[in-house]
This record gives sequence, structure tokens and C-alpha cells, in this order.
Amino acid sequence: MKQTISEKEFERQLREASKKAISEPDAIAVHYENGKVFVELASGWNFDFNPRDFEEFASATEADLETIGLWGRYTLACPNLDVHIGIGSIILKLIGEKFLVSELSRRRGQTKSKKKQNASRANGKLGGRPKKVAA
Repeated sequence: MKQTISEKEFERQLREASKKAISEPDAIAVHYENGKVFVELASGWNFDFNPRDFEEFASATEADLETIGLWGRYTLACPNLDVHIGIGSIILKLIGEKFLVSELSRRRGQTKSKKKQNASRANGKLGGRPKKVAA
């Protein structure tokens, strides 16, 4: 279901967003070709995806998809369908939420803190981890 906001609310959100630091991937080029949307990021990283995997483009015609481009630097737009999707949201969907959560957990586990150091020392005084026993 498409949500709409008033022009006044859109302008307010735009003003608020311009005050915040940008943490979205910065795209420099987007084009549709041979059933795929190709995105080039300012970081040098490029990716492509099938637009039909997104519900916003499920009923799009080839002519609609050929109008896909950038709206600013952080949003993919398809004017014919009045669709605007953040580049970050596209990447999140492509990577998958399950992978992202596991990767974030892995990285947080690598964090060194006083609490973790103290727990490790206390565990070491008790003899450390038990040795693995071959089955």
C-alpha cells in the first residue's frame, strides 16, 4: 500500500534531513539494462539487482523500468511509477537481514572492554576454558 504525505510535510522532512549527517551510501550512477538495475556508488563499489524482486516494481513495464534513475545521491527513483527507494534499503534487502544481524553480532563480540577483560582474567584464574576432548 502506497503512503502519501502532504507537500508541507515533505518539505519539513527535507529540511530536518538536511540538518543531519548523511550515513547513506552515496550513488553516482544508476541505469536499467537487460532486466537488471546497475548502481555505481561513490565509494567505487558497484552492484546490480533484479527490480522484480522488489514489490514496488512487480507490475512495472520495461518502459517504466527504463526510466529508473537517481533522485539526489541517496535515492533510486522511477518517475513513471512514483517510486523512491533509498539505496541503503536496497542494499539491506540484497544482503539480507539475517546476515546483517549475525555480522553485527560478530563485530560486537570483538569489542574490547574493561568488563570483558575482567571476566577473562577471572575465568583464567579458575583454570580457563576446559580443554577440548577428542570424540
